[in-house]
Amino acid sequence: MHGERKKMFRLSELEEDALKEFFNMGLGMAADSLSQMVQNEVLLTLPKLKVVPYEEATHMLMDSQEEKLVAVRQNFKGELTGTALLIFPGNESLELVRTLLHEDIPLEVLTELEQETLLDVGNVILNAFLESFTQMMSVEFEFESAEFLKGSSRFLLDISSHLAAQKQSLMEGANEDDERAFVLMMDFKTSDEEDTQHTLSGFVVLLFSQQAMYILKRELEVILSNL
Repeated sequence: MHGERKKMFRLSELEEDALKEFFNMGLGMAADSLSQMVQNEVLLTLPKLKVVPYEEATHMLMDSQEEKLVAVRQNFKGELTGTALLIFPGNESLELVRTLLHEDIPLEVLTELEQETLLDVGNVILNAFLESFTQMMSVEFEFESAEFLKGSSRFLLDISSHLAAQKQSLMEGANEDDERAFVLMMDFKTSDEEDTQHTLSGFVVLLFSQQAMYILKRELEVILSNL
């Protein structure tokens, strides 16, 4: 048992700091794209980054959010294979759509626009995060098309469903405890006028196979050694 624990994946504090910088760059790109998309200033900030086993990621979301969640899922494969999720509390997703479209839209129309708008937002934000990897590291991967999902945190973080969507198993010879998730807490602000700011919180969760995590760690070590 102790032998197994020694093999558990760990990022050093420096490596986590470097990753947070990448993610902040990605968020900056995403905020610019979203601002252009909705013709309104959008600010995205990243107050928290955690690298935790998959099971812990599920508990973090369950503890801090209600059960009903809305998400955009994007799988990616190549040298890095995994799943990216943008997750919002269900009761805030319509508020986000209303805020982004900055109009008094009737609720029934808003509900129709929810999926389309959140897919657009998810595409922009998740692509920016994943692009930050390719810009900083010598890794290549391709994105699959994004999907809109609604459900509980356990459903949204169910690794087996993401693997089924990827039509492959990331976990051959591994168990779920080996899988790691980056949990990124994200604050989402839009300002219609200087004195009115809407703030919403969401999560970006990146689920990686153990192999992908070791590739990431190797790349981070190279970057840090060149500083």
